[in-house]
Amino acid sequence: MKAEKVILSFVAIFVGLVAAGIAFYLYQLTKTVPSPTPLSTNKEKSVASPTPDSSNFLAVESPRDEEVFNKKVIVVRGKTVSGSTIIVTSEDGDQVVTPAKNGDFTLSETLPDGTTLLQITAILPNGEEKQVVRTVTYSTETF
Repeated sequence: MKAEKVILSFVAIFVGLVAAGIAFYLYQLTKTVPSPTPLSTNKEKSVASPTPDSSNFLAVESPRDEEVFNKKVIVVRGKTVSGSTIIVTSEDGDQVVTPAKNGDFTLSETLPDGTTLLQITAILPNGEEKQVVRTVTYSTETF
C-alpha cells in the first residue's frame, strides 16, 4: 500500500510537469515581441548648437545624460567661452582640452563596461568653474 502511494505521487508530479510545460509552450507561441530599436545612431542630428551665456558658460551637446552606447569610444562635444580650459574626468582618468577660438570643443572618450560618470568641467581664465555631469552606459545588449 505504501509503495503504491509513492509511485502514484511520482506519476502525478510527472503529469503535472508535462501539463505545465505544454501550457508554457502554448503561451510562448502566442506572445508577441516588439522589434528592437537601435541603441544609438551614427548619423549626426542637425540640432542647434547650445550657446553659453555669462551665467552658464558650459554647454555639453553630447553625450546626453543617461545615454546608452553600443560602442566603446564616444565623442564628448560642447561649447564654452573662448580661452577656457575643459577637463573631462572619468573612471579611467582625466583629459584636458583647450576649445577653439569660437569656444567649440570635441574629444574622444573610451567607456568602460557598464555605467560610468563623466564630469565635464570648464575653467575660465579668471578661475571661475562650471561642471556638468553625465551618466553614460556602454552595453552590447539589445533591449
